Amino acid sequence: MPLTLVLGPRRSGKTRVGEELAADAGAPVVVLAPLTVTDDETAARVAARRLRRPPGWTTVEDRDLPGALAGADPGATVLLDSLGTWVSEVLWQGGGLDDGTDGATAAELLHAEVAAVAMLARERPGLTVVVAEEAGWGAVPPEGGARLWLDLLGDAAQALAEAADRVLLVVAGRTLELP
Repeated sequence: MPLTLVLGPRRSGKTRVGEELAADAGAPVVVLAPLTVTDDETAARVAARRLRRPPGWTTVEDRDLPGALAGADPGATVLLDSLGTWVSEVLWQGGGLDDGTDGATAAELLHAEVAAVAMLARERPGLTVVVAEEAGWGAVPPEGGARLWLDLLGDAAQALAEAADRVLLVVAGRTLELP
């Protein structure tokens, strides 16, 4: 079944678009949320997103995306929200966000896991929608960890775009289909 990648900057409306695609698929929805909540602001954002989603949707909070995707009901629509959060989780758990120097192992793991996610998404009978931040349009940050995150997020988005049947770019709430 198709893999759809929904790209956009922060606060662009990309999650809303991803949620609409998932809702319109006509199947049960599993939301993969690879986030460790570490502060009140993040907890409030997570709570707001949960309230916005239909009550029948299942949320799986797990950093092991290949495992979570493989374990999802094959006929369900899977919504991964978000790729950038997952990349930061992988780097954070591996120490790569500290200064970028300890991220080599996390980067290797991430590349392998992105390939697995792309393959699993393509093999599933149900729709898979991946919401991803399109980062790096601004200044290059001075911190090594932030630069590593941008690089790895860009690599992951390109790999998933190559595997995707559909790629959408959301800017200011407007959606453009990319060829």
